[in-house]
Amino acid sequence: MKGIFRLGFVVGLVLQLVGCGTLIGRLNDGLSDARYYRGVDGNLHLLGLRGGGSDGMPAAIICYMMIVCPVITVVSLPVDAALDTVLLPVDYVNTL
Repeated sequence: MKGIFRLGFVVGLVLQLVGCGTLIGRLNDGLSDARYYRGVDGNLHLLGLRGGGSDGMPAAIICYMMIVCPVITVVSLPVDAALDTVLLPVDYVNTL
């Protein structure tokens, strides 16, 4: 019983940590200006791989100050890509 509780806790924690790029990319004032795959674009912004002009990328600076943020962002990138693929029809309707 203890093992099932631990496994459920770990799975719940992982599910809370992945997909954060999709949430960040889909905020009203989110990091992403992309029309499609906003979560992946949000992750790239968090990693500092995609610049947003001359604002100095404060999100990337804050992310790198927290040691675990880049690791979680890289690990959640495939999940964000899958979620963005599922949400492609929603993005298409929103661009009309």
